[in-house]
Amino acid sequence: MMMRTHVLETSSTEWLEVLARCRHDSHHTPGWLRASEHQDSGKAFALHATDGSHELFVPLLRRDIDGADWDANSPYGYAGPLVSDDAPASFVDAAMSAAMALLREQGCVSCFIRLNPLLNAAWHSTIGTLLEHGMTVSIDLSKSEAEHWKETTHGHRLDIAKATRAGVTVRLDETLETLPHFIRLYNGSMDRLRADGYYYFNDDYYRTLARELGDRLRLFVAEEDGVIIGGKTVTVSESAGIVQSHLIGVDTRYMHRQPSKILMHAIRQWGRERGHRCYHLGGGLGGSAEDSLFRFKRGYSPNTHVFRTQRIVVNPARYLALCGGEPSTLQDLSGFFPAYRRT
Repeated sequence: MMMRTHVLETSSTEWLEVLARCRHDSHHTPGWLRASEHQDSGKAFALHATDGSHELFVPLLRRDIDGADWDANSPYGYAGPLVSDDAPASFVDAAMSAAMALLREQGCVSCFIRLNPLLNAAWHSTIGTLLEHGMTVSIDLSKSEAEHWKETTHGHRLDIAKATRAGVTVRLDETLETLPHFIRLYNGSMDRLRADGYYYFNDDYYRTLARELGDRLRLFVAEEDGVIIGGKTVTVSESAGIVQSHLIGVDTRYMHRQPSKILMHAIRQWGRERGHRCYHLGGGLGGSAEDSLFRFKRGYSPNTHVFRTQRIVVNPARYLALCGGEPSTLQDLSGFFPAYRRT
């Protein structure tokens, strides 16, 4: 059957209809994409391809290059491709080829996709280049409290117990009334870590995320004697049972209480009690490196997943021209991609 490929806007009812048919994460929702427009300075859309029996769905952001050319990029997070559960491998490549042909017709030069470590674990495609970047960590929420505690490292257990004895509590802020305070804590944490500008989010991002996601965005705050000493946001995909780690901020005056550890512990307990399947913590710095951040997360669970990206040169002639005509930029896509955006 002939492949039909088209572009979906975030306002399209078909977007939600596709998600209803496919197991998806919160990062695939139109609300997440609309919020990402404020972070990545792009216009959200999705590619949808179907042969009548199977379907492919890829959410992306359109980013201008020079006023004429543009490229496509996954939003912040893990909004990898979705495909029908029973779709054969041959469909994936045929659908991806058709989708990239449509992008090329509309002036796209390249496409960069961040695969979802959970939903795209079995993803195989010969279109472009697939690269592995490291591991992410998740907690199996179907396990018991005793099993979770056993999988937690001694250091984490010790700090969680100390914080609990000191009177530190964690609560779910149902109304997001503490969100402004959390944002200040998060930005302060990024300042302390000397984080790249990409990890700072403007007010429009937070407002859009809170409005669009509703109860799919959850804010947990850690408190001692009525003082908020840390906070963490997560997103929830009810259909897939995925709790996805988002942002965390702590008050530097209370670092001795290790609020990040008791927050992780409390959210793990909340997800388990709610009957969710998985709490995905992400990877190390930049989402993939096996550094101190990765080891911190690994201290809660032995479950790891491969984080991969897919890089596709949609229009080789324009890509080469934007890269200054150097042929090697087309031969090896394993470095910074797209190469013409390297500063």
